[in-house]
Amino acid sequence: MNYLREDQLLNIETYLNQKDLTQIDLRNEVLDHIANGIETKMDSENRSFEEAFSKEVITWNKELGNYSSWWLGIAWIGPKIMMKKCVEILKHFYFKMLLFTLLSTLILYLLLQFVGDVLAFSNIDKLFGLLFFASSMILCYFGYQINTTKYKTSFSFLFNRHYFPFILFYLVINPFVLETHSIFKEDKINIMVLAHNTLAVSNMAFSYFLLKSHMQVKKIKMA
Repeated sequence: MNYLREDQLLNIETYLNQKDLTQIDLRNEVLDHIANGIETKMDSENRSFEEAFSKEVITWNKELGNYSSWWLGIAWIGPKIMMKKCVEILKHFYFKMLLFTLLSTLILYLLLQFVGDVLAFSNIDKLFGLLFFASSMILCYFGYQINTTKYKTSFSFLFNRHYFPFILFYLVINPFVLETHSIFKEDKINIMVLAHNTLAVSNMAFSYFLLKSHMQVKKIKMA
């Protein structure tokens, strides 16, 4: 069995750099697959490293080519294998967020209808306002934690894509700042605003999941 030398592995590293695959949760795995594919071709097809490398990267060019998705926003482009992983993470968590939003909105709506107290409506608005201000500060902290690790993952890519817009949302679309975003309007409960607010709160669980997963990748790689 032919095993690749360090300089040959460096050629693969250079190829991955050219393809902008910098996320360590995928990079090392892809590097191993490419190296194994080259070693197999060198043995079974009696090829030189250069020949085996050229043939192997043809297989990977499609998976590592630039790719965008409506799920992530078409302005965000990256290696196809990484972007597709991000889409799968997003779909999985969005389903949970949607379920949480529907249940929470229904419970809060029924509770407020039962109470029927203007003071209760006002307090709910204040609660969301405080939660939004606190969430913006927590997101800043999460962003600092992730971006000072000096390594990238699929999870940090997803986090950096969405955390700044949500900080702006928490600060601007806030019941303390924007009266039109009150859940109580014209003596009625605005269920759309209520649902929107609970969805925004559930985003914090997603942000924490991304932070935790990003940190966990490094621990696994070092183990």
